[in-house]
Amino acid sequence: MLKRSRMTRILIDGDPALLHRLCGQIEARYEPAVVKPPEKSLVMSKARDSVSQQPFYLGEVLVTECTVAIGDAHGFGILIGEDAERAYELAVVDAALNAKLPETEAWEAELLEEERRTAERRAREHELVMKTRVHFDTMEESYGKK
Repeated sequence: MLKRSRMTRILIDGDPALLHRLCGQIEARYEPAVVKPPEKSLVMSKARDSVSQQPFYLGEVLVTECTVAIGDAHGFGILIGEDAERAYELAVVDAALNAKLPETEAWEAELLEEERRTAERRAREHELVMKTRVHFDTMEESYGKK
């Protein structure tokens, strides 16, 4: 089974339609109760200094967070930026996983496939960016510097 942090990363980085569909599967059979409606918050972003390896805070980041319950199981959704619908959908999916609903058993294969597609998309984007990279040593040669 995938770790929760990895699943959340796939759902946030991947196609929003996948998250919407998974949430819809749960809403069709259960009634998620909104415990805390989607709301914007500020959280401190933590980083680690690359030289001293000491943690420090970069500053505040705007997030949207939501909490829902399916029976006794609670789910939490949080993502960077303003997106109340996706925060709610993340919370519903999290609650379904916490409740160990039967629908969640088939999700792993879909999530792994979405992770693969996301990795391919990022590789293509990286390739495009690298094509525009400037090589300064080449520039010096072209300007006749010897």
